[in-house]
Amino acid sequence: MPGIGHRIVIEGPAAVVRLGYQKAATLGRWRVEGGMFSADVVDVDGFRITQEPLVLEIPNADGIPTRRRLAAVSVSGGRLVATLIKG
Repeated sequence: MPGIGHRIVIEGPAAVVRLGYQKAATLGRWRVEGGMFSADVVDVDGFRITQEPLVLEIPNADGIPTRRRLAAVSVSGGRLVATLIKG
């Protein structure tokens, strides 16, 4: 049907945001909806989280994490919101 789209939603229990090999934030529950990422913030380095390039790292059962670049990262009220970069 025209005009009806689908939006994929993925959720998980924990993730990390890295600047290089250093942690910029430790995250609790997270959610990806469309190209947007949001998460509860457990711990954040106020300086590193403002730098670039930031990489989201999601652990997997096989031990190889999923990594995606982030843009337009903001932290407020214990929540992190960002745009996922394709590729």
